[in-house]
This record gives sequence, C-alpha cells and structure tokens, in this order.
Amino acid sequence: MDSIPLNPQAPPARDRLVLVTGVEQPEGAYAARTLGTHGFDVIAHSFISEAAEQVAQDITGVGGRATAAVADLTIDGEVDRLFTGIEDTHGRVDTVIHAAWIPGPESTGTPLQSIHPHDWDRFLLAHLRMLFTTVRRAMQSMSGRNRAGSIVTVVGVDRLAADTGESTLTRRVIDGAIEAFTAAAAHDISARTVQVNTIRLIDELPSPAFPDEHITPDFDTALVFLADPAHHSWSGKVLSAPAARFADTH
Repeated sequence: MDSIPLNPQAPPARDRLVLVTGVEQPEGAYAARTLGTHGFDVIAHSFISEAAEQVAQDITGVGGRATAAVADLTIDGEVDRLFTGIEDTHGRVDTVIHAAWIPGPESTGTPLQSIHPHDWDRFLLAHLRMLFTTVRRAMQSMSGRNRAGSIVTVVGVDRLAADTGESTLTRRVIDGAIEAFTAAAAHDISARTVQVNTIRLIDELPSPAFPDEHITPDFDTALVFLADPAHHSWSGKVLSAPAARFADTH
C-alpha cells in the first residue's frame, strides 16, 4: 500500500475556485468546509438553497471565501446554467468535487427483491445523468487553459449502512459506476488539461494484499491533495481515505 506524504495544512499554490456539489449531504458539506479552511474559494452547491447558504456562511464565518449555488444536476440545462454563472462571475472553474447524492427509499438498505424496477431505473438514471452532465460540463470549462483543472468524485461507505449493518445494494452499485466512469473520463481526449480522480471513503484500511491501493491519512488529506494539481500529476487514480474521522464530525 502506498501512503500519500502530504501536509494537509499546505495551501493551494494559487487561489483556486472549487465547486463542491451536494453540500446538503455530509460528504459534500465536509468537503466544502475543509477546502474553505485550506485557502480555496468555494462555490457550495446544493439542490436545496438553505443547505448551500448554510455551508457558505460556515466558511465565511471563519474567514474563508464562499458563495452558495443551487441547481438540479439531473437536468442538463441546470448544470450549464450553474457553470455559466460561475464563469461569468469568476472567469473560470478550477476544481470540481462531485459529492452530490440523491437519497431515496431504495437507497437505504432495501433488499434486492423489494426494489421495484421503476425505482431502480429512476435511481440509476438520476445519478448517472448527474455524473455525466456535471463532469462533461466541468471538462468543457477547464479545457484549453494554461492552468490544469481537477475533478474529484467522492464515493464510499453509506453512513446508514455502516450504522445498521444493512447492505445498501443500490448505493454500492452507483459508487462502482462512479469509480468506473471517473477512471474512463481521466483518459478521454477532453481531459488533456484536467486531472480526474476518485476519493473512496472506507471504514477499514485495505489489506496489504492490495499493494496498488493508495491510502491517505484522512479525508482532508485526500481532498487537498487532489483538489490542486500543483500537488501531483495523478489522473485516473483512486485514493482511499479512512472515514472514521469524517463520520465523527457529523
């Protein structure tokens, strides 16, 4: 196993504008607050205006820079509106942390035999469309520039499943799809100036039997490391971050 030698207190090499999607969920809110305290200019996105505004206020309240943004990422026009608004105001999007998630009854431990095909289709379509439209528009925003862009998808343990011991089949399927899509997108021609990686939150450290697994001390370290390409030249990688500390903060 490889460990990542990074001081998470190191600031970004230059002021970087980061869009964090899904701050109504714990992963997204934590990512936005963490990057805000590490010198990033944060756009806190949510499907819910109150959640976006609260996270933005949390960041500015401790001296950081943050703006709230609301959009339905399952709608292509809404994704374009979100990015166009950021570009018109700030001139660019440097980093995207994609942590958006749409919870539903079929994502909370429902056994396979109890999931209705209609719910399954809707669940898969919503999350894969959201991933596809967001990453595609982010690459468009970041391409053809002198400074490298970074896209990071966040997957991993479902807190409810971890607490109850129930298997969350649909969440795991989507997480696997997100990892596969991220790895493929990293090698797409659109990603010539963009580094595309995944952070996988885990409850336990992987076995030494998997020597290619890249381990970070915590979620903070993985975020800061991947959010600024000045720290690395990785693309198409998965960093596993123990979720214990992250879980304890919510």
